[in-house]
Amino acid sequence: MDTEKKPNENIGDMVGDLVVSGATMLANTAAKAVVGRIKKAAAKSAPVKAAAKAAKKAKRSVAGVKAANTRKAKKTAKKSAAKKTAGNKKAAKKSAGKTAKKKSAKKSRR
Repeated sequence: MDTEKKPNENIGDMVGDLVVSGATMLANTAAKAVVGRIKKAAAKSAPVKAAAKAAKKAKRSVAGVKAANTRKAKKTAKKSAAKKTAGNKKAAKKSAGKTAKKKSAKKSRR
C-alpha cells in the first residue's frame, strides 16, 4: 500500500468531489421520481382522459365508416348480381314460353 502523501492531491478536495457526485446522483433520482409522479397524475387528469377518449372514438368511427362502406358495396354487388340472374331467368322463361307456343302452334297447324 502506498501511504505516502502526494503533494498535488488534497484529501479535502477528494471528499468534496465525492460528496458533490453523491448529491448529484441523489438529486437526479429524486427529480426522476417527481417527474414520474407528475406524469402519472397528468395521465389521470380529466382533460387528458377526454383527449384519449376522443382519439379512440375517432379511430372507431373511421373503422366503422370503412366497414359500412364495404358492407354497402357488397350489398350493391349482390343486388346487381341478383338482378342480372333474375333478368336472365325471366328471359329464359320468356324464350321457353315462346318456343313452347311456337311448337304447339305448329302442331295444331298439322
